[in-house]
Amino acid sequence: MTVIDPDGRRHSLDVLADSTYDAAHLFVVEAKKERSVGLPKPTLATAFEVITGGKVYHVAGVALQRWIVDRRQKWNGPKGYMFSKRPGLE
Repeated sequence: MTVIDPDGRRHSLDVLADSTYDAAHLFVVEAKKERSVGLPKPTLATAFEVITGGKVYHVAGVALQRWIVDRRQKWNGPKGYMFSKRPGLE
């Protein structure tokens, strides 16, 4: 999972995720933590690169935010509650 900041520096984070969107969302979670040091704060303009199985996938910040909103509306019960606690991009 990699994000390139406005200065062109790459910031990578290893995550265990269910999908490319979940991987990008986990980066958002880590980057927005108070103790986060060195990770750029992601926005709707952020482009995420997820590498899995030797392939590179790209997730746009706007698409990620739509995915987050969709999941918050559809998932119920404990899984939905825990997911709703994760931050979004806005």
